[in-house]
Amino acid sequence: MAKKRIHQIAKELDIASADVLFHAKELGFEVKTASSGLTEEEEELLKLALLPEDEPESESEVVQEQEETIQDAPKTEVEEVPEDDVQIIEISRNSSPEKISSLIDVDATQIVGDLMGLGIMKAIDTPLEDSDIEKLFEKYNLIPDLIDEITISREDIIEFQEFEDDPDKLNLRAPIITVMGHVDHGKTSLLDYIRNEKADIVVLVVAADDGEMPQTIEAINHSKAANVPIVVAINKCDLPEANPSMIKAELTKYEVISEDLGGDTPVVEVSALKGDGVDDLLETLALVAEIEELKANFNTNASGYIVESRMEVGRGNVATVIVTRGTLKQGDFLYAGQAFCRVKSMFDHNNKTVKSIEPGSPIDIIGWDESPTAGDQFVAVKNQKDAKAKAEENKTKLKEHDNSSFSVETRVSDMMKLLQEGELNTVNVILKADTNGSVEAIKDGINKLATDDVNIQVVHSAVGGIVLSDVDLASATESLIIGFNVRPDSQARNMAQSKGIDVRTYNIIYELLDDIAEAVLGQMTIKTEEAIIGMVDVKTTFRAPKVGVVAGSIVSEGKVELDAKARLLRDGVVIYEGTIVSLRRFKDNVEVVNEGLECGIGLSDYKDIKEGDTIEILGEVEV
Repeated sequence: MAKKRIHQIAKELDIASADVLFHAKELGFEVKTASSGLTEEEEELLKLALLPEDEPESESEVVQEQEETIQDAPKTEVEEVPEDDVQIIEISRNSSPEKISSLIDVDATQIVGDLMGLGIMKAIDTPLEDSDIEKLFEKYNLIPDLIDEITISREDIIEFQEFEDDPDKLNLRAPIITVMGHVDHGKTSLLDYIRNEKADIVVLVVAADDGEMPQTIEAINHSKAANVPIVVAINKCDLPEANPSMIKAELTKYEVISEDLGGDTPVVEVSALKGDGVDDLLETLALVAEIEELKANFNTNASGYIVESRMEVGRGNVATVIVTRGTLKQGDFLYAGQAFCRVKSMFDHNNKTVKSIEPGSPIDIIGWDESPTAGDQFVAVKNQKDAKAKAEENKTKLKEHDNSSFSVETRVSDMMKLLQEGELNTVNVILKADTNGSVEAIKDGINKLATDDVNIQVVHSAVGGIVLSDVDLASATESLIIGFNVRPDSQARNMAQSKGIDVRTYNIIYELLDDIAEAVLGQMTIKTEEAIIGMVDVKTTFRAPKVGVVAGSIVSEGKVELDAKARLLRDGVVIYEGTIVSLRRFKDNVEVVNEGLECGIGLSDYKDIKEGDTIEILGEVEV
């Protein structure tokens, strides 16, 4: 028998679909949206709950009324109210006004305005709650059929390997423990103490004088989602204002109940500054690890996960990894996502070289062709050919499914349309940084700066210096280029200047975010700041009395001034910042050397200058 939809019942009763849906849920019916159906029995119960009770009628009156209804009813076998005047639209949950616009042929800016009329303040790309979508669709005489959006993760695209080992070949391994907690609660201090005095280990930290904070709650949620045991360290217990009992009480709100309160979460009171309680913490962690019985196969090809990647001067691309299976050896061939590697050398947390590493241990690996992505799985294979082939295969898959890929023409066209209508301000950003961790942290910070009035879109982000392709993309998408601890090369700088592309470089994250926040608020004012006034290419090096190593160079752009601030770049990454203490033309000391001329440059307290390096000359300019 056919079911009757919520919106049909609402129409019959002349009641809003949202109210009918609410009462249906209150009655325990399995309904999600206004397009959900009810059986006859459920419909009758719902109507009884919605309609005011009348005076009870006698049984004969009820029978007579039913007979009259049957006689008067049209002789049809239709079981549902016609839906010709109501259209049902299938739509993903958490859809934005922009996405809804593409489905119902209503301009996105109109949708934002209609939402405001309903008392719902949302930006054009902000996800909407189910109830918001239903209210909006009811205004348009539409019914949303809300579905869960199928998302494809990076893990699905590049197919992380799953390994099954013979239980007889498994041995106990070291636990992998993660540091989590709010900023300035003492995570680093505690780690430093443990690392210097005991071992390399990680733990969740809450400050005794501060209590639960947003990142504390986020850390708890991540731990629960991962279904891993939590050990809480209440730090700063040596302070007079410390209140561990309050911390324990606050944590119960998030179902983290300490053992002394009847729960199963170990809580240890410590002082990272004095070392108090650290032994107890280590014993607790060892006990939890023993209970978990963590095991791995040591005698097989290594695999694990990328924790962090970065570019280091003299080492190239470096990745910090955790080995979870097998024994990793120097000379092994690996792939991780789109990157491959021949393990040239490995360094532990004390920067000591090691030849092999067992499961449960972290290690820095040198030898990658490019920086692998944090979170990717690495797998050891038999030779470089296999490693490279797998990396290329993954690169192709990621390119085909890249969520950040888009048609430049389409996006710019849509963006310009909205800008011309005066309904949207958009700040497009291209982000380059020295490490993968920096990229992710800055992206997260930038995305949080978006407001209802201004949309911020990171159209591209990657590890490495700012190059010509970044400028081309910025030109096509009208983007601002942001560099963190990296700089544009000469070609990229010239192209950016010729195209009027704004390139901003930083070495402090908070300054970067503050500048973008000002841009979002439209508060960027003309001011004087440090900027590049010259570029120098190092052609050779030699030694000179009193100066040390001198860079035999040619000024490729602008000028060089004595006593000016300077940055030394290698492969686009800043490796030194200081001052020019010596500037000579042939045998003469000079104050300034202009573009196109050769010179000898000495840097303050720095000798590791190499042929092929670039020196940026800094000066104060008005912006």
